[in-house]
Amino acid sequence: MTITEFNNFSNVAHEALSEPKPRWTYVEGMDFVLQALTTIGYGYITPQTPSGQILCIFVSLIGIPITLLTLKSVSELITKLVNAVVAKFEKKALKRVAPKHVQSKSAAILISLMLVLMIASSFLTKLLQGWTLVEGAYYWFITLTTIGFGDYVFHQPQKIKQLSVNSSGKFVKEDFDEKELIFAVLQKKLITLYSLMGLCIVASVLNSIMAAIEERKCLPRCPRCLPLKTQDHPVNNGQHDIPKQHESDIDITCLNMEKTGMQRTNMGSPALNETD
Repeated sequence: MTITEFNNFSNVAHEALSEPKPRWTYVEGMDFVLQALTTIGYGYITPQTPSGQILCIFVSLIGIPITLLTLKSVSELITKLVNAVVAKFEKKALKRVAPKHVQSKSAAILISLMLVLMIASSFLTKLLQGWTLVEGAYYWFITLTTIGFGDYVFHQPQKIKQLSVNSSGKFVKEDFDEKELIFAVLQKKLITLYSLMGLCIVASVLNSIMAAIEERKCLPRCPRCLPLKTQDHPVNNGQHDIPKQHESDIDITCLNMEKTGMQRTNMGSPALNETD
């Protein structure tokens, strides 16, 4: 075997064992735009030319903020819808005039919905791709959290069925069948819509969790508890102002009672006996 024949054989074996870069078709272009604008970025399809890389930069600078704002708006609408459903259910079914902790209940419902979506997606991936349930759950977690490692992707493998070398030393790739192309386009669009729906649900979960935290912080105080900053210290007429050291002692006492949740009792300013 000559050096040229050995090099040709090595190139053929290397390309057969490795995954070649996909060609830029409509399906691959749509997949690339989705990965770029949602910041998932699996990495199996990337621009290779300087003009394509510059175009990717400009498209991403414009598209990523628009995509994030869209996801934020849709997630807020989903959260408001769930809040309205929870409030209406408690008023109609549970006969509660003023439902409490609506944001927390909505967050629990959305988290449960996200878990159900993950489990259903794992079963769907097992049917379509032949993966295990763990691999399907791993893929959707990596996708919906926009990590995008790229080790598991919905991608048609472009493997070489037969080793053959033409005059240029490269493989001759067979063209897609028309039915296979239509099926690939429909599958890619459905996966795109499904992924966007999952991203909206994940964003609504995060939005509802933040709203629940704010709801816990903004709970009304007990009317009989001592306020921390708005307490008015009464001053008796005909007496001098309270010394600063006594005011600091009162502030410390109020702070301790505020932390322990003690109820307000009869409390007045300490009497001061002054002599001429």
